[in-house]
Amino acid sequence: MLIQRMRDGSEGVLAKIIVGLIAIVFALFGFGSITTFLAPVPKVATVNGEEISQQEMEIAVERNRRMLMARDVPQDQINEDELRENVLDSLITREVLTQAAVDLDLHYGESALDAEIVVNEIFMIDGIFNPDQFQRVIGGAGYSPLSYRDEMRTDMLFDQLVSGIRDSAFVTEAEAKKYTNLFAQRRDIAYIRIAAAEVIDEIQLEDDEIESYYNANSSEFVTEEAVNVQYVELVHEDMAAAFEIDESELAEYFENTKSAFATDESRRVAHILVELSDDVSEEDAQTEALAIYERIIDGEDFSALAKETSDDLGSKDNGGDLGFNEQGTFYDEFEAVAYDLGLNQVAEPVLTEIGYHIIKVLDVREANVPDLADVRAEIEQGYRLEATEDDFVSASSRLAELLFENFSELETAAEELGLEIKSTGLVARDASNRLMSDASVSAAVFSPDVLLDGNNSDLIELSESHHVGLRVLEHQPSETKPLETVKEDIRYILQREKASELASTRALAIVEEVESGSLAQFVADQRNLSWQMVPGASRFQQAVDPSVLTEAFKLPRPAKDKESIGYSTLPNGDSLVVRVSAVADNPNEEVVSEELAAIQTNLARQLGTSDFQEFQQSLREEADLERVN
Repeated sequence: MLIQRMRDGSEGVLAKIIVGLIAIVFALFGFGSITTFLAPVPKVATVNGEEISQQEMEIAVERNRRMLMARDVPQDQINEDELRENVLDSLITREVLTQAAVDLDLHYGESALDAEIVVNEIFMIDGIFNPDQFQRVIGGAGYSPLSYRDEMRTDMLFDQLVSGIRDSAFVTEAEAKKYTNLFAQRRDIAYIRIAAAEVIDEIQLEDDEIESYYNANSSEFVTEEAVNVQYVELVHEDMAAAFEIDESELAEYFENTKSAFATDESRRVAHILVELSDDVSEEDAQTEALAIYERIIDGEDFSALAKETSDDLGSKDNGGDLGFNEQGTFYDEFEAVAYDLGLNQVAEPVLTEIGYHIIKVLDVREANVPDLADVRAEIEQGYRLEATEDDFVSASSRLAELLFENFSELETAAEELGLEIKSTGLVARDASNRLMSDASVSAAVFSPDVLLDGNNSDLIELSESHHVGLRVLEHQPSETKPLETVKEDIRYILQREKASELASTRALAIVEEVESGSLAQFVADQRNLSWQMVPGASRFQQAVDPSVLTEAFKLPRPAKDKESIGYSTLPNGDSLVVRVSAVADNPNEEVVSEELAAIQTNLARQLGTSDFQEFQQSLREEADLERVN
């Protein structure tokens, strides 16, 4: 056990790459609104009786949203429904895997966790693990030391689960040789592409065909339902910004709240740990610690001795430096000594439950209570919000009354409360408009009472400090477009379909003629077509269309003095006729043993990954899963 375990709650981590991403994201955007999700909230799902809480869901959604934003995805282009569904799906998968790890009695030790933490570059400064950097990173990502450590332990258990299944897969040498043979195979290919665009002019359509398609597929030709929403909004921050400050009241508010801005004394402490273990008794540890202490008293450098002798992997490479910490961070016995020492003093070894510590005080930050001028901006904001809290609640209550009493207009409410009437303009139901993107707003707008009857909505609380009332100013229902409006679109659709069918028919005719005994060149000449020849083509020949190669390597090996021929319709509507006249294998003896072993390993890894995916899917299918809407 190392010094990280001394801290209240200790540490925790996701996988290294995930941590790095999150740290960068929150460095850019801050933790922000995630902390607003920390109140007790309902569950969103249960997995075999274990709950996934709304709190977990909201925090994960916010993290994923900000990671997308850090990758330059605009916020208004993030599909909220899709994001939430993906996050919930990942949380469910994580829970079933966690339960599987528990059932299999998997374990990841404390020392192993510490070792992972100290080698993570995101926690280093100048190539050395730095405790302050560690605290900054995990704190910026919204983790406490305990939750971070728990996340890391879970990820490491998942790694054990994945590797245990993946590494059990194997591929024989014979299978690897067969794979290399097929992979390196070369084929003499010839092909004809019949492009749909080149035959589209041959397609003639009658008006009744267009009308018939229109009648059968009218749902494809509809306008999008749209609304123009008129609304007023009450924002506590706006009300607070307009509040006139009374300096005496501001000073009184500061006196009542300045403790929140005060900092307690903190000390930068270094230590050398002699850890207790099954092999090291308390007596032996004390003897060793006293010997190290005597070396310090005799003049040896504390930092150098920490690097040489300390059992704390988290601090030894940094000379035992634990960074600045306030009281309440370490064990009581440790802190009683650390906070009794003077600057640069070293104490005799002190015992805690994990071992003996030789402690040195490197620096002291005195307790600090700031002046009003030092924190005026924060104090002003808090003062304004507190001073206008009752006014905001009263205005919100009055707005709710006015929306109900004057159910068909917003002017009365706007005039009495001094609010501006705004409108969205025509927007669709799923628009990225900042107002319509809120689910509660969208539900209210498209409710019968508001949409059909023309009434005001009830007061809608977008957040604790942002309330709105609205009505539908204009509604454009979804409706089927007239045939004349979409006639040319349908003509194009049908022409493309029929052109593709015609190209496919001609390709099939070529195959049938060649298979019946006609010379391939003669068949092509009769249609003013030409075969494109690709001798000795590999599966990844860069100069050849990948669709041609895909089809060519699907064909069976041709019989002696024969050819394999086939056709296919491509996604763009074109058709391919492909011939294979010869196949050349890669002799097994060309593959050296080292390469063959690497191929076996890679194939086995792919097979094992597939096995794990099947295992994961089976866990989900067998789980007693309940989603809460």
